[in-house]
Amino acid sequence: MISENKKPVVLWARGILAAALFVVALFMLALSLPAVGVENTPTGDRDTAAGAFFCLVLSTLFGIGAGAVAFRWTTVRVLVALQMVLVVIIWTQVPSPF
Repeated sequence: MISENKKPVVLWARGILAAALFVVALFMLALSLPAVGVENTPTGDRDTAAGAFFCLVLSTLFGIGAGAVAFRWTTVRVLVALQMVLVVIIWTQVPSPF
């Protein structure tokens, strides 16, 4: 009887954890948006570019974490794949901090 009641709790916990990780990944992605483009971040402003680079790395890690927690769910895989495409697009638009 304990195992029957335990499975839905574990599934809900995995779902909530995956959703939280994905929200944090999108938040980190949004934090890197002000550094997109030469107008907002000149190449001389390395602090903003480094901060955006760090946020993009964290966004990637949290997205991978969300995908790992709920890999069996197709919706999560699709959302994480779309988020990774957005990370690559934004990463190419942010000036290099190095």
